[in-house]
Amino acid sequence: MFDDLPHFKDWWLQNRPLNTPQDDALRYVGDVHGVVLYRQDPYQVELFITKPNSEIIPHVHPNVDSFEVYVSGDIKFTKDGEVYDQNKLGSSLRVYPNNYHGGVFGERGGCFISIQKWLNGVKPTFVGDDWKDLVQSKSYADSYVKKD
Repeated sequence: MFDDLPHFKDWWLQNRPLNTPQDDALRYVGDVHGVVLYRQDPYQVELFITKPNSEIIPHVHPNVDSFEVYVSGDIKFTKDGEVYDQNKLGSSLRVYPNNYHGGVFGERGGCFISIQKWLNGVKPTFVGDDWKDLVQSKSYADSYVKKD
């Protein structure tokens, strides 16, 4: 199978086109705010901003292949139990649909871009709605409520 997501990532980072949908472009869930910068099925680019001293628990997106790209802040990404402390603008981490991943955000909070290819015929939407975690939450919002 041809893996075209790395090529899309490079193209998008070089050109940075904006194609923000009129509907379903903004989400605010707890400590995380997200905006869709680009959507053209099956691709999507979301910008996420997290509050200081927050966490996104380990989870998978069963229908999404992605790169998480550091923009700013204090971020320790996790993937399959390993910690990635690559706080350099543009550093990226590949996350396949079966990789449990999350993040811990320090004093400055964090900002990152998620460059996605949606799989299995699923239309792109807020990536937190394509979610499965270890406590069987069905969405990021559901996991956040359970966390409190």
